[in-house]
Amino acid sequence: MPGRKNHSSSSRKPRGFTARLQWFWKRYVWDGSADVGRPKPVPVEKPVKTIALRRVDPARWAALCESLRAHVEPQLVAVGEKLAASELALRYGESQATREYLLALDAYSAAGKLFDDAKEPVELAGVSALVDIASTHFAGAVARNQGKQAPRRRTRCFYNPMHGVASKAPDPSHTPRKRRRQAQVWNKGAVVPMCADCRRRSQTDQPLDIVPVAISVRVRRRTRELVEVPYFAVPQDRSLWSATGYGSLPGSSDVELVRRVLRGEYRQTPATGADLMLGARKRGLFGRRG
Repeated sequence: MPGRKNHSSSSRKPRGFTARLQWFWKRYVWDGSADVGRPKPVPVEKPVKTIALRRVDPARWAALCESLRAHVEPQLVAVGEKLAASELALRYGESQATREYLLALDAYSAAGKLFDDAKEPVELAGVSALVDIASTHFAGAVARNQGKQAPRRRTRCFYNPMHGVASKAPDPSHTPRKRRRQAQVWNKGAVVPMCADCRRRSQTDQPLDIVPVAISVRVRRRTRELVEVPYFAVPQDRSLWSATGYGSLPGSSDVELVRRVLRGEYRQTPATGADLMLGARKRGLFGRRG
């Protein structure tokens, strides 16, 4: 009929929910190659996530161990001299001060034992954490003995205990309520304690100075090589340091770390590439970044 526009059946939107769904499927999803008249969805290509692993250079690894040993040895000697020169006279009834002092002595003993057996950077970092435990609890024992308030327990940097005390995150009270509610919904995991330098690097997407550990991976059918990975990527049942975060993870304590080192639990079975992937999947290390 003249004056009336002719709409084709393919471009006309049908009425009704079922008809609209069929029209949408055929127009936007179906690619035309169907078997037995059944629409075939268009495959969606997902980006492949890759992880760059650095091979362990024996010369550089040995130099790293020597530099870390030279860094923690003066700290261990200084704490030992402080404990030996102390004239702390604990009176009867000072149970808290006594516990602090005994823990400081145990931590120093564990640090010396670990320092003699340490062969890897992850173990030398453990010496630094134990030295900090001994120094902190000795200061608490002295303060309690003098009738003063003991200093608060200092949380060490999770990524590298040699960085020192973890800094506090920005005060959430300065953020709007809407953003605070969103953060509570999406950030379901525990807050990782980190030092000021690591926090600045993480906010600017710079690489962090993480304690490395060497694991064996298969590169060919009969060839294996050592590669560097973060210490916390190792499954917790294979590494004392991954399980405790050097005493910085929630649920771990200084007492537990000292006791496990004195029992020799730092001597663990070397991890492999399969153990790395299993531990990474359990912790969600390769998931979406928040």
